[in-house]
Amino acid sequence: MQTLDETKRTAILEAATNRFTRYGVRKTTMQEIAQDVGIAVGTLYLYFKNKKTIIIAVAETFTQSETATDIAKSRKRADRLLKAFLLSRFAVIEAARNSGDHAAELTLAVLKLKPEFKQTQDQRFRATVYQILQKGIDQGIFEINHLEQDLTVFLYSIGYFFPMPTSEQYHVPEADKLAMVIDWFIQKWQP
Repeated sequence: MQTLDETKRTAILEAATNRFTRYGVRKTTMQEIAQDVGIAVGTLYLYFKNKKTIIIAVAETFTQSETATDIAKSRKRADRLLKAFLLSRFAVIEAARNSGDHAAELTLAVLKLKPEFKQTQDQRFRATVYQILQKGIDQGIFEINHLEQDLTVFLYSIGYFFPMPTSEQYHVPEADKLAMVIDWFIQKWQP
């Protein structure tokens, strides 16, 4: 069995992301992606069996973030960790939104290929925020009597700042406003 080069796989995903955001999913071909990376199309097919698998891999790469396990191991105070995590996720989404005119097309392609993708990402995001809040309780930084309820209210409150670009007409949230909402909750949760 042939061992595939992770650096080359990363280069393929970067080239695909650039093509998808600049020209759109429909107008991007496997040949163009291979050409951008400087590899033969046959080599590209060793890494991804078709364009659909590249689309899913691009989406999964985009949504990777600190996991609940990483959060639990972090030595940061939970209040700082919460703010850093959410602002970093915001920055990633904002960068994707500003990377080209085809964010909506890419999002819709991912949801068509893998309808459960958004739900999986939402669950991962929720689990990570839950882990941070629990860490804050354990550290004595947060006093939260009804964690599940507070978590749900908090996630609804910040949901505005994380729009899924499924159309070209979505609002443009601001990082400083997100920070203000996070700070408000952190202050309310302090003992």
